Amino acid sequence: MTHLSEQERQTLWRVADVLIPATATRPGLRDADPDGIWLERALTARADLVGALQTELTQLETVPDLEPAVIDLHESDRARFEVLATAVSGAYYLVPAVRELIGYPGQHRNPPRLEDAAEELSDEVFEAAMNYPGSYRPTPR
Repeated sequence: MTHLSEQERQTLWRVADVLIPATATRPGLRDADPDGIWLERALTARADLVGALQTELTQLETVPDLEPAVIDLHESDRARFEVLATAVSGAYYLVPAVRELIGYPGQHRNPPRLEDAAEELSDEVFEAAMNYPGSYRPTPR
């Protein structure tokens, strides 16, 4: 499924260059995801944003210098700006190479060890829990 036209995607890359520019140590979105694979996954996850995103991209596609336009949008209409920022950042941080560069290992279950849990229960918390008399409220008839 393709959420954006080629023109919309090119405009999004330009917006991404403003919001998350490439640096010496990190690529921009267009370099990190040149085929738009991760962008499509982000838009699939946030399908609720696609219509508003397309509207914003259509309005920005003929703007020659996007930086002032994006800054103005940030200052004047935060909701519209957040549509762009959510799509760009969502796609960017889905790219495995970007996650590796920032040291993000991904989501995984990491429960505390029993010894750590025992240390978290201070005497005051434990005593209060053990001495809680409970409460009872009859159900309405």
